[in-house]
Amino acid sequence: MNSQQPKISVVIPCKNESSYIAETLAQFEPLMEKYNLEIIVSDANSADGTDGIVSAFSDKFPGRVVLAQKPGKQNIAIGRNYGAQQATGDILFHTDADVKIPDPDRFFPDVLQTFENPRIVAATVPIWVYPEEARLDDKIYHVLMNAIIRLSFFVNIYLAKGECQLVRRSIFEKIGGYSEHLIAGEDCNLFYRLQREGKISYLRRLKVHHSPRRFREYGYIKLTLIYFREGLWMLLGKKSYVKEWKAIR
Repeated sequence: MNSQQPKISVVIPCKNESSYIAETLAQFEPLMEKYNLEIIVSDANSADGTDGIVSAFSDKFPGRVVLAQKPGKQNIAIGRNYGAQQATGDILFHTDADVKIPDPDRFFPDVLQTFENPRIVAATVPIWVYPEEARLDDKIYHVLMNAIIRLSFFVNIYLAKGECQLVRRSIFEKIGGYSEHLIAGEDCNLFYRLQREGKISYLRRLKVHHSPRRFREYGYIKLTLIYFREGLWMLLGKKSYVKEWKAIR
């Protein structure tokens, strides 16, 4: 590893993610030194042993894996911000507890190269369902979703989902991080605010995978309507419609 290589802080908010968090963290084991990574798991008082799993990784990789636990009730925006407060990296990689990177040796070099441009303040990538769980409806939906996100960059809206939000830490802190009053849509709101600070890049050659669990629970039509309602409500009232974002475990 080049000692001058910028540090990337991977920030993972979670609550009761014992089914996913071990595998998610394990993917970073061979990458921490190679790409100068630190992993911050912002745990919202899990009651299923998530904290014990993360602590085992922290003991194995001291200084590279950090368990951050903020007391009290919190939403995902608060969890993401609390994790970012513990980070020491130049680049914040906000992601979720079920996200996997299929080609890290392409992903991280491309991210580092992108942020060599001082005008870049943030970046995101296409998101797909785990290949081993993907059905035809998953593939169709994600083709459309990724196309809409990419199109948003051309019309200066800059949509981006929380599975992969790469942000220059200095700019993230400048704008105050995620808007903590938002129960849902904090991810798109962040990128909408970031576009005022500099250039945002859509790294179409890269990708991450996530679990289809929320799509399985709600179905694509219902979930799309929920996302649309939250976006419209935020646009009109600058707040979330929902009072609580239901966890799917």
